[in-house]
Amino acid sequence: MIASSRLPLATLRAFEAAARLGSFSAAAMELHVTPAAVSHRIKALEEETGVALFERKARGVILTEAGDRYRARIAEAFGLIEAATRELGEPGIDGPLRVSAPHAFLRHTLLPRLDDLARRHPGLALDLVGDNRLANLHTGEADIALRFGTGRYPGLSAEPLMEDAITVLAPAGETTNDDWRRACFIEDSSATDVEPWSGWAPWWREAGLHEPGMLRRFTVSDSGLALDACRQGLGLCLARLSVAREALRRGEVVTRRSWRRTEFSHYLVTLPGTAEAPRVRAFRDWLHLALEELAGEIRAAVDPRHGPPG
Repeated sequence: MIASSRLPLATLRAFEAAARLGSFSAAAMELHVTPAAVSHRIKALEEETGVALFERKARGVILTEAGDRYRARIAEAFGLIEAATRELGEPGIDGPLRVSAPHAFLRHTLLPRLDDLARRHPGLALDLVGDNRLANLHTGEADIALRFGTGRYPGLSAEPLMEDAITVLAPAGETTNDDWRRACFIEDSSATDVEPWSGWAPWWREAGLHEPGMLRRFTVSDSGLALDACRQGLGLCLARLSVAREALRRGEVVTRRSWRRTEFSHYLVTLPGTAEAPRVRAFRDWLHLALEELAGEIRAAVDPRHGPPG
């Protein structure tokens, strides 16, 4: 049996970083050491344990089955260490909490609900960061990341928040109706091909428009801007119900197609072992309550037994 005292912390840190990043070079950059140092530490770990943790390939490394199991446990252990260290100076809920979220979700979904959080936890000082990329939680860019994706974030803990639905929206009072040949299409450059209904191509094919080069369109950098442009009468946009709900309630936009379930969902992402830290737990518990009604509306929107909202 291997005694844990014989495994230096630096060696375990090198393994965790390389496993999470899938690269000795990337791990070296994060740890501010040379790639040779990372390789040497992992080789020593494999020799000490007698287990191959990585397969060396021409273009990088991949974890073995044993290495993947070990990565999960080591990531959890480091998460617990990091949480314990932070909690030394953060004994309670009061104090700063840095939350990263996509711009559209932050502006249209989170901000309208924050008054309730302030009433429940007046000493919790939120630092909100609008960012469409996943913040590096390991380097302290954020304590919590709210993300719309697959839920697969290596080396991190992802807790489901809610699903979502998407459809085509038009400005209130627009007159083109279903004649999309006369419409202007607002494109979101941040949409990913992995989540197909976030882009216009499948909607155009469904509508029988096979020459998209003939259509009028313009591009914005995120889905929140696309919704704002639609509200101002500039064209049709694709919008998720989580973002468009209030604009629909105010009658600023109208739906032009039925709601479709998105393939991605919303997740609360933290370092392993930090979900029960007092401030993270307080924010997480509040967020589940704050989104409960919206989550129910999303489920109803894609349920054929219910009419679409908006």
